[in-house]
Amino acid sequence: MLRQMLILSGLGIAMWALGTLFFMLFGDWVLVAAEDRQFGASLFLLEALTALVILGVALVVRLRLFRTPGSATRFGFVGALIGLLLNTFVLLYRDKVLYDLDQGQYHTFTVWMTLAYALFLLLPAIADRLIRTRPVEAAHDRDSDDGLYAQDDPATYRPE
Repeated sequence: MLRQMLILSGLGIAMWALGTLFFMLFGDWVLVAAEDRQFGASLFLLEALTALVILGVALVVRLRLFRTPGSATRFGFVGALIGLLLNTFVLLYRDKVLYDLDQGQYHTFTVWMTLAYALFLLLPAIADRLIRTRPVEAAHDRDSDDGLYAQDDPATYRPE
């Protein structure tokens, strides 16, 4: 469990770093002030891209890294917790981190961030609910049953 939490924390830090680096490099181009006509379309495209990245990482966590039910939901909780804590400092020191944005773009960044962390809580939980798992015993019995005898019944005929 500790190993899983460390890996999920690392993924949460990586997701935060990816988002922060994206807005450090491209924020002046992609963030539109709320007064502009393109604000809605720009915010929608940013949130759609964010949702795709979050859903993709949540599916990798659930299907490849940790196949236990609830692992993607834990990733969402841990990632949102770490990201919100770190973005608190980004907003506190915004003149040093996001130095080339004006006040309207800062507001757009905080709107994006709020919606992105709502998606970070919802999408992994939805992915976790949509992925169905087979019961381990049923899968094992189905794979090893050749139809000649029941495995658990000692009174059955077993040709040798």
